Amino acid sequence: AVVSTQSTGYKGKYILGLNYVTWHHAKRECNNAGLILGKVLDGNDLNELKRLFHVFLGAVNETHAKFYKENWLWLGGNDMDSEGDWHWTDGQPMNEFYGMEWTRYMPDNAEYIGTVGQNVLSIARWGQFDDSFDHTRKRRFVCMCPQSASEDTSTGMGISAVYNSTLYNY
Repeated sequence: AVVSTQSTGYKGKYILGLNYVTWHHAKRECNNAGLILGKVLDGNDLNELKRLFHVFLGAVNETHAKFYKENWLWLGGNDMDSEGDWHWTDGQPMNEFYGMEWTRYMPDNAEYIGTVGQNVLSIARWGQFDDSFDHTRKRRFVCMCPQSASEDTSTGMGISAVYNSTLYNY
């Protein structure tokens, strides 16, 4: 399910999926709603996401372990086609920006534990990025309208999305 923001006052380009699903399932959920998995192109996007997380999910619970599922959400970045070559699901290259912080030693593809498969991007509620296992981890996710993926939303203009026959205005 994708949550409506009408009662929260949040007006932005991101839409939060509340179900805990794998990255591939999250991508499918967004696509089925006419959306894409979220992109973070700069510090403004990052700040907007952290605001969204706080509005819908509340403050970070400091008693949870760092990688507790409540703390992480899926985004559309991945390096499935070529290890280390990160792209968004729409094919746009994923570029690092000032303020983009990876968790320690990331991205690393989990080579230190003798396995591979960390090919998708997740974001912590406090704004750190991590490469994660696409088939085994289940997390909430962030969608956005494809048109807003490169638009400046600092004007306060919102977006509309239809999900399960319900119109959401942002």
